[in-house]
Amino acid sequence: MKTSLCLALLALFLAVTVSCSTEEPPDERGTRFAPSEIIDLGVLVTEDLPERVWRKAKLAQLGFTEANSFDVLPWTSGDISGSNAYYTLFNHGGPHVDAPNHYDLGGGLDSFPVEAFSGPVKVFDARSYPPGSSVPAELFRRDVEAGDIVLIVTGYVPPVTDRALPQFGTLTEEAAEFLATLPVRAYGTDGFSVGSPDETSRSGAHYSFLSRTIPVYEQLLNVDRLLGKENMFFVGVPLNINEGDGMIVRPVVFVY
Repeated sequence: MKTSLCLALLALFLAVTVSCSTEEPPDERGTRFAPSEIIDLGVLVTEDLPERVWRKAKLAQLGFTEANSFDVLPWTSGDISGSNAYYTLFNHGGPHVDAPNHYDLGGGLDSFPVEAFSGPVKVFDARSYPPGSSVPAELFRRDVEAGDIVLIVTGYVPPVTDRALPQFGTLTEEAAEFLATLPVRAYGTDGFSVGSPDETSRSGAHYSFLSRTIPVYEQLLNVDRLLGKENMFFVGVPLNINEGDGMIVRPVVFVY
């Protein structure tokens, strides 16, 4: 009797053990890397986007007269119909990334490795510096590390009239050099440009970053929504255009 009882208990123990050992853990593949929020830093691309961002006065100042154009080409094949299109875009009119050859400082977009356009991002509030002033290196010294993507919020507002020129905050040359020599992986702003109107081909923020093959992002939207958040990852990959000096992008930030 005792032997039968012991054998029964042993069989029950083995059954429970096997059941527990073969039970699969919960499937976390769908949630392990899921962000809590995805923030879009891009804009709806329209034919009038360059004029909305630059305004007519700035476009005329630099001799740019063409708008974006979308040439839609309908097609049919039997009972199926659809369309293809040619898109002509001003590649610096809207959220975009600059390549070194935008300032004759090196290669085009195709000279970057794809990993240059993504990475951990830190965001800094520069709205206390009025339009037309420069943001000092002190804003970044304590918190920026090599390999970070750095974005600043300037509170930039495009001109409200066609005759006005953009007014925006930039970096001091010391700040640009500090970030570029760390080096950061990329730098971006919600402002019209990272460079001041008096920068030259061998000085200023564009030179500091692009001469070191560091991507520069300008005219980003919604950067202020990133303030106060941590554990963020930026992705802003442009089309890999042969010798392209820049391109409109739709950057996004994953918040974890």
